[in-house]
Amino acid sequence: MEHGPAGEDDRSLPRREAVDGVAAALATVGNWMFAPATRRRIMASSGLGLSLGDYTLLAQVSLHAPVRLSVLAELMEVDKSTLSPPARRLEARGFIERRPDPADARAQLVSVTRAGKLAIGKLWKARTAAVAALLAEWEPADVERLAASLTALSEAIKKGS
Repeated sequence: MEHGPAGEDDRSLPRREAVDGVAAALATVGNWMFAPATRRRIMASSGLGLSLGDYTLLAQVSLHAPVRLSVLAELMEVDKSTLSPPARRLEARGFIERRPDPADARAQLVSVTRAGKLAIGKLWKARTAAVAALLAEWEPADVERLAASLTALSEAIKKGS
């Protein structure tokens, strides 16, 4: 049996190349999904009139709530002070609410309100439409295979986290 780099046998080379291709494709997809231009298009399509910062914070609160803004700042790798203005705007629009943290009455937890959940629904619908536009020329069976494969990858990620 012949061996390639790092003691790999030749049969593992196609798998390694396929995994390299998956990693590169995921990087491209991630860059597209989180590019400011893509997020602005999604925000505009949603009709909510959110700024990029408001959209980002609302999405993060929806993922992690109830959560302290300081914890979100750490997760997002930003200074907490940058989250205060969008948090105030989202609160003023009724999309998030603050409540005392039961573990520390001096701190507050933010959560998404019913109106915020409706807004998130509009954002995700606009996101789905943006992805659908990319897949418009694809055969339905190919879209279904992609969905199944990405769902399996997502589950593997959740198990590994």
